[in-house]
Amino acid sequence: MNILKKHLAIILPVGMIVLVLGGIIFYQEQLIRNGQTVILQTRPVDPRDLLKGEYVILRYAIEQDPRVLTLAKRLPDDAPIYVRLKKDKRGVAQILSVSDRAPQSYGTDLYLVGVVNRNRVSFPSIGQFYVPEGAGLPIERLRDKLHVEVVLKDGKARVINLLDEQLNVIDPTDYIDSSAR
Repeated sequence: MNILKKHLAIILPVGMIVLVLGGIIFYQEQLIRNGQTVILQTRPVDPRDLLKGEYVILRYAIEQDPRVLTLAKRLPDDAPIYVRLKKDKRGVAQILSVSDRAPQSYGTDLYLVGVVNRNRVSFPSIGQFYVPEGAGLPIERLRDKLHVEVVLKDGKARVINLLDEQLNVIDPTDYIDSSAR
């Protein structure tokens, strides 16, 4: 019986860790599998993180839409903003409406949930995209020509691809600066 207690003291915490990590992975995969895909125009900035690597911080054109900015000024910090979207004929998302209340028809509406911070709105779940070392600055130079393919489901989002001006998928390794090698 003592052997069982010793093993249980190890197996139980390890099992809980595996269960929690598996749940996080399952949730993200369900979002990708069951969500709807839209394309957003970006305003990128390039930082580096010594621990996580190089990534491109993504700022979106919809963050600077007058309707979004007007509502953000009226709300306190950390308040949610719901941006309903519709796809144009190219598949690029355009703002349909902006509200401080969640849409009522969760299953059919395309929308993003943003967060107010100092009278501005950001979308933390799609705010950065990791790239190979040396690719961040060249991708940042694309500026307004960069788009992002995002999967949306019930306001939650995940970036799945960077796209060029013609909406073709970008391979970040093609943008690695040769001087960084």
